[in-house]
Amino acid sequence: MTQKDYEARITQLEKQLGDLQNTCNELLTRNMQLSQQLDAYYDVRRRIQMLKELVIRHQELMRNADLRDDDELMALIEVRLEQELPHENPDFGLKELAEMMGTTQTRIVDLFRHSKQYRSLDDYLDYLRLLRSMFYLQSQPMWGIAACAQQAGFTVIRTYNRKFQDALGMTPHEFRMMITEGRNSVQE
Repeated sequence: MTQKDYEARITQLEKQLGDLQNTCNELLTRNMQLSQQLDAYYDVRRRIQMLKELVIRHQELMRNADLRDDDELMALIEVRLEQELPHENPDFGLKELAEMMGTTQTRIVDLFRHSKQYRSLDDYLDYLRLLRSMFYLQSQPMWGIAACAQQAGFTVIRTYNRKFQDALGMTPHEFRMMITEGRNSVQE
């Protein structure tokens, strides 16, 4: 190879190097633009998420604005629990009721704290479960007392028996016997 060939090759390589540097600069510029677009995209997504949270919070506040009166909230709770029977699940409690009603746990606690009928939400749920167990004791004569208690939402039969005795002045077995005797006397 001659000196001229080397010089031509060097010129050609320098031109290719210049083209590669230009391409590299273009890629860096494009990368910066894409990076800025990506940052803008994530910023928009973050703002959308914040807006969604604000809308949800506003909807909750609007729902709760209608529930300022304790009597009205209690009536709504009673209707929902009678219709849906969530209290038959032994794990149903304060958190689940607050979510169901679209209000805060503090609001529910305050409601029952000021209630003239019930000392607490647990007392109210026990009352509903006792009523439901009485329904099962009457309507499901083939079920045992423990099955009626469990279906109503009680997990510990001893607690159920004590609460039943305290509320009605008789045991679940005595209640069932009274119902059975009442049926038999009506049939005669």
